[in-house]
Amino acid sequence: MPLLSIVIPTLDRPDTLRHALATMACQPAQADCEFIVQNNGGNPAIAKMVADLQDERFKYFASDTVLTMTDNWEAALGRASGEYITFLGDDDGLMPYACATASDMLSSRQIDLLSWSAYSYYWPGYYHPAFRNRLLAEIDLTSSAKRVPSRGELVRVFGFQAHYAHLPMIYNSFVRRSVIDRMRAIGGRYFIGLSPDVASGIANAALTDSFVRLSRPLSMAGFSQHSTGHALFFETTDLLETPRGARDFGPVDGDPELPDLNALQLFIAWDMLVLKRLLLADDDDVRLDFKALAQALATDINNRPPLYDRTVRTIGELARTHGFDVADIVIPARLADRPPPPGQRVRVTGQNHVVYELDGSVLGLNSIADAVRVIAQFVPDQEPFDPAALEAPVSAPVLGAEQLEFARGGAGVAALIEGWSEPEQWGTWSVARNCVLRFAVHPVPSRPVALVLACRAFVSDGNPQLHAVCRVGNGVQQQLTFSKEAFAGQRRLMLDPAAIAADGTLTISLSLSDPRSPADLGLSFDARPLGIGLERIWLDDDVGASGGR
Repeated sequence: MPLLSIVIPTLDRPDTLRHALATMACQPAQADCEFIVQNNGGNPAIAKMVADLQDERFKYFASDTVLTMTDNWEAALGRASGEYITFLGDDDGLMPYACATASDMLSSRQIDLLSWSAYSYYWPGYYHPAFRNRLLAEIDLTSSAKRVPSRGELVRVFGFQAHYAHLPMIYNSFVRRSVIDRMRAIGGRYFIGLSPDVASGIANAALTDSFVRLSRPLSMAGFSQHSTGHALFFETTDLLETPRGARDFGPVDGDPELPDLNALQLFIAWDMLVLKRLLLADDDDVRLDFKALAQALATDINNRPPLYDRTVRTIGELARTHGFDVADIVIPARLADRPPPPGQRVRVTGQNHVVYELDGSVLGLNSIADAVRVIAQFVPDQEPFDPAALEAPVSAPVLGAEQLEFARGGAGVAALIEGWSEPEQWGTWSVARNCVLRFAVHPVPSRPVALVLACRAFVSDGNPQLHAVCRVGNGVQQQLTFSKEAFAGQRRLMLDPAAIAADGTLTISLSLSDPRSPADLGLSFDARPLGIGLERIWLDDDVGASGGR
């Protein structure tokens, strides 16, 4: 039995598959791996393509008829014999070091899930001209590995505060066979739901305490003219009602908790509800946040301009069904077209982090194999590490005199309960009118103390002030004000020990006056309704110090 199985399910896409297979074939011979090609419907051109490789690591299988995507993935999974399994799309690519790195890190069999965030490449045939032949890669020059608490990621993804790709999906992870077997024992199969990649991430996280995340990706996600997700959510408005939709997804039952709109966020929410009922029914903290779902729909509303009005109505339906005020949702102004991708540049985004946004036509790129070859030149080697030496993840941030950071990987990130975006290198933006933080407080102070925020606000000529009404625990309302002249620095709130809950936790609620997006103000294509950006937080006994409020 090999250590690794790389599985590639495919359907009538020999033009992109050829290049995906090329990135697999160049993996080092000493890596203990097999490559599974599952040909959905048995296209003979694909059978010949695999045979022509003359590489015994490739194992070819085909179905007699065209299966739905989920059924084809399940069939492909059944062909894999490795201890650890990952899936690759037929327009994706493996980095040249992928199998060697995974073999080194997984050979001791001390890790259940080895995950990463893939680089991205938009093929020249991608449907939207502005995105064609674009290569996007954020490179961590330190090339680290860390252990991540699974439950914390589930809470953030179910709260629409983190992208689903942060989950350890089989599409961006090597998954140990024992995890797959546990899912099959519960659900009768491994792939469940409309989106097998997203559903696998939820299941893998639900069935493990933690997973290891690499900062050096082992794969590159390709977006081509064949990409099912992009065709479903961007290129068309109702793909599910077409023959292709019926072929790829089969009959799709609605859910009474969700409106009827073909939108990515609702597709993901459907799978969240299915997996919640199956695997997480007794976990009150991992729950679908319908208000945050509505804000996610609103933030992305201009990605599908023809559905702008239908999306507004859908947000109203969610509000009525789940009992929140639709006025709390920040809906951007209508744009005529989908915002373009980032520009062509190389930029530093933090210590040891560089983002490459490259025009592939200038570099002579024509395929995912070309893109993999180019970006691999900039990726540092993976530092050796002992899996047993990885620190256990911290699940609950403790608020005290030591500063908690909200930058990516910071200890304060776990306190972001509602209304926050994904952490960045400097900190985290709020992206809703109402935001919530929750901490454990230890030791509980014996008298009132100052709660200090190192923060900033998104203000400009179009929104020169931002007001935040804050409630610290069950204490009285306090207010913070930001302006163009005083948009950043330390702000202080009063914490009365009586406001701390009996279990030692403290909830901080913020209600923002008018968060705006840079896109709405014509400053950039960032559509998030930005309000307060948190950098650090701590307690200070000196309640009389100036806070720059």
